[in-house]
Amino acid sequence: MKFFGRAQSLLEFGISVCRPGRLVFFRPLAPSLILTLVSFSTGVFAQPIKFGYAALNAGQVAPWIAKEAGYLSKYGIEADLIYIPAVAATQALIAGEIQLAQVTGVSTSGAILAGADVRIIASVQNKLAGTIYARPEITSPEQLKGKNLGISRFGALSDTAVSIFLQRFGLKRNTDVAVVQMGGLPEIITALERGAIQAGFANPPQTSRAKKLGMRELFDSNTLGVELQQTCVTVTTKYLRERRPVVKSFIQAYAEGLHRFITDREFSVRVMKKYLRIDDKDILDDAYKFYSEKLEKIPYPTLKGIKFIIDEMAERNPQAKKATPESFVDLSVLQEIEQSGFFSQLWKN
Repeated sequence: MKFFGRAQSLLEFGISVCRPGRLVFFRPLAPSLILTLVSFSTGVFAQPIKFGYAALNAGQVAPWIAKEAGYLSKYGIEADLIYIPAVAATQALIAGEIQLAQVTGVSTSGAILAGADVRIIASVQNKLAGTIYARPEITSPEQLKGKNLGISRFGALSDTAVSIFLQRFGLKRNTDVAVVQMGGLPEIITALERGAIQAGFANPPQTSRAKKLGMRELFDSNTLGVELQQTCVTVTTKYLRERRPVVKSFIQAYAEGLHRFITDREFSVRVMKKYLRIDDKDILDDAYKFYSEKLEKIPYPTLKGIKFIIDEMAERNPQAKKATPESFVDLSVLQEIEQSGFFSQLWKN
């Protein structure tokens, strides 16, 4: 890199360094060629990372757009985006198999309470979103007694949402209703269609899929307005300490992806089609409408939303009673970016 910087300076002054031991003066290279060489150098030294996202729903869209629109490359990040369902994404982060993850506040909080050295550094969704769907013959929550209710995985957001649902209607988990993990959100709807479960948790685009299959909306948790840390970006403190510029660059690209999602429907729908592998335009349009109104413009997590999760966990985890929401986050990267004027410039129009 030092040699390249020196060679570039000499080229600008019209000096050749191609012949050992001699300097040969000639006319300066065209600026376009110099820019090409600089661009080539930046690409060669791009920082490779593996980024895991934990769900196949449109709320995960920011990193997808950051990659497809070239924002990650713009900030010198060569990212491999990997779908790793639910809690497994947090486990992969802790194991060092991925460098950053977009997961739920529920799985992250559980990991931190268990002693994992991870932190929430950004968030796009700070309120509980999701719907409980049931087979057509189930007309009320009470009719779920003795039945199976599907979630993605134990310890995932769907698990917490279902617990809130059961409590609200006075149903006892695994006594009145058996809670069954299905592996992922698409798998819940598939199991519902086949009759393996009688109800399940869904988020767009799976909510639209459930409707098209004739499933009944049993309860819309969006109506509760519960402030809950739902979809967030996490990293280990070790990686943040050792690769802080990389993390900062990633968050800037991520923020630009979020901005593009909210302001460019057509491009966003194309990206969702690719990553969700859904061709149905109505389903994609519904997903875009839902999340474009719910995702945060500036991706700060909510301490109140983290506290809600901790309080829920305190009933079965004594460590949660001592925890403070502030210890679950590291806002320094976001604050540094905000102080630079980045967000105000991004959203000024």
